Amino acid sequence: MKIKRGTASKRRLIFIADSSSTTGAGLANLVFNSAGLVAYYYASDLANDVQITLVTATLGTYTSGGFVAVDNTNMPGWYEVGIPDAVLDGGVEAVIQFRGATNMVPVNLYVELDSVDYQDATAFGLSRLDATVSSRMATYTQPTGFLAATFPGTVASTTNITAASGITLAAVTHTGATIPSVTAVGVVDELGGTALSGNALDEAIAVKVWEQLTTATWPNNSFGKKVLIGSSATHRAVAVTESNHAAAVLHDAEPNSIPEDAFITGAISARALAADAATEIATAVGTLQMLTRLDSMIESDGAGQFRFDTIALSMAPAGGGGGGTTVNVYPVSASTPERVAGTTLTFYRDESRSVSVVTDFTLTSLTLRFVVEDNDGNDVLVIENAAITKSSQTFTVTITTAVTANLGNYRWSMRDITSGNSVIAFGVLTVQEAASKDA
Repeated sequence: MKIKRGTASKRRLIFIADSSSTTGAGLANLVFNSAGLVAYYYASDLANDVQITLVTATLGTYTSGGFVAVDNTNMPGWYEVGIPDAVLDGGVEAVIQFRGATNMVPVNLYVELDSVDYQDATAFGLSRLDATVSSRMATYTQPTGFLAATFPGTVASTTNITAASGITLAAVTHTGATIPSVTAVGVVDELGGTALSGNALDEAIAVKVWEQLTTATWPNNSFGKKVLIGSSATHRAVAVTESNHAAAVLHDAEPNSIPEDAFITGAISARALAADAATEIATAVGTLQMLTRLDSMIESDGAGQFRFDTIALSMAPAGGGGGGTTVNVYPVSASTPERVAGTTLTFYRDESRSVSVVTDFTLTSLTLRFVVEDNDGNDVLVIENAAITKSSQTFTVTITTAVTANLGNYRWSMRDITSGNSVIAFGVLTVQEAASKDA
């Protein structure tokens, strides 16, 4: 910082950082007698450094050696210190250091001691400036004719105002000088009221403007870009009638260019439809009605097959296998359970049976473990290597009622535990309901 040499009662603000902070926070709650806190200064006119005796102070009031926090809550780390007058009374520079408190980053101040006061806007701290200026002005001599200079009344040469030949400025006077008079400029009348028609330019301009509107390459931002031009030289693609309607032939419309609510009631009349349109619509409606009736008489058997329901069979005509009080339903197929489908193993309630799964690994030399667990991760069935049948890449395990006693889905996996616990195969085991004799 720069301070005028000999300045007295100078206060300065310093910031003390917290060395334990990783965010550059300030160190709060220091006082003048905090453990380890010391301050020293050295000025260029001294032979050695000098310790500053720190004392308490009031914020905003100078005290030599004063040390006080600005605001430990809202401005932690900022302190006001009172610089002793002895630091600033001689030499050309001085340094001050504050250090020693716990978690305190040392603070170093460098002071340049100058002969001027940078805070003095009037005389810049120079006591002889006003006297020096006054003494110099006392002997100042004004040049002859400086305040009574007279300028020429006329222009010696019009070379520089040739373009304004015949025009003079209005009379304006100034103390000691006269500006030549100038007459007002008249209306430029090169283009009179009949200038265009008299020179047959009105028609030529109109043609030129029209050509610019109808050319294939319109000027940028011109009205021509807004006009729809036909493909031939004499026709337009769109003509606007006196009733403000566009007379045009509508070709193929873009998809969704006409919204559903664009048609008013009766907008499509009989004459707009082809002669056989009514027949085609009636046929399509009849087909849909027949399919709807047929769909209402069919039901799923739960195994991927469909059949007539009992109501449809009971309504069959006499001699057709129905119509009476007895209905005979003959199954045309039966479903055999698919035990292994991909990675899904399927069983039915209370079954106890074996299942074989083909893998991509040669299993005969491996030590295996087969585990079934529920959705909460609880083991339901664990089959160790001795109870697992292995044949090349196929293993066979027996699933007991420990699993099939309850309906639902389980997780299964086959692991190689020879020297680790790696998964060879995994998937879903599902237990479904199937008809069985009651207990």
